[in-house]
Amino acid sequence: MKLLVGYTADERGAEAIELASALVSGYPEGSLRIAIVLPAAAPFNAVYPGGDHGYSSILSAQVDQWAEHALALVPAGIKASVVARSLPSIAEGLIALAQEHQADGIVLGGRKRHRAGFFLPGAIANALLHSSPVPVYMSSPAAMETLRSADGKLTRITAFVGDRPGAKGVIEHSARLAAGGAVPLRVVTLVLPFDVQDPERDLQAHVESTSAELRELAGSMDLEASIDVVVGRSLDEAAGQLSWQAGDLALFGSARLAADRRLFIGPKAQRILGKLSVPLGVIAHPGPRN
Repeated sequence: MKLLVGYTADERGAEAIELASALVSGYPEGSLRIAIVLPAAAPFNAVYPGGDHGYSSILSAQVDQWAEHALALVPAGIKASVVARSLPSIAEGLIALAQEHQADGIVLGGRKRHRAGFFLPGAIANALLHSSPVPVYMSSPAAMETLRSADGKLTRITAFVGDRPGAKGVIEHSARLAAGGAVPLRVVTLVLPFDVQDPERDLQAHVESTSAELRELAGSMDLEASIDVVVGRSLDEAAGQLSWQAGDLALFGSARLAADRRLFIGPKAQRILGKLSVPLGVIAHPGPRN
């Protein structure tokens, strides 16, 4: 597993490296490519560790320092290098670097919330969540505390799926991460009363059929997974009923409005994200071919 880390020389950058290290720690060939993206007005292109980048200036000395600090944050045993590049757009630059280095995902730190408590990803994360062709993983200070409580190791993968086509792709991706980290897989669906025509008559049957369908799907994929179908009067209430443990990682599929193999996070998922206190990832919708 290869991950591209969007690095800034602050607490957010340190959190991104910490999360990325946890994601690849279960993979013998796991590696990190730590990206320092500079404004296009400051022409720069370098890879660390490596030879002389040939750009002698105050800027190069500063980038050298950032690269050294970033590499020092990577736990022993994990392969890592730093790429520094000047690009006109940070989000587009991260996508380009992820594709260039064939990364399996992009990792960011510093997930934010606004005053009402809902998810507010910031400009760069928001752009990635609406255009990236590879999964995007994010943390927050509260989320990282739960990961640190598990000694920086993942202990479970939780896949959020709906009751429409697309669940298989999310479960497959989640299962690969769970297998790579040798951790259990949990599949979660949130059910609301308006998901059925007559809640008093049909809600329980809908819950049972959804649970049975997910178990059948997991069985057809030869997966061992726990299935949680949670009912709430609202998304907030349903999400609030879920239990979390130290080392959990939540995964979502992008909305069906997304272009093929691109991310697009919908309002329902965005609202759920805002209620989570664990690291999370969003994966691209697989498209109709799958």
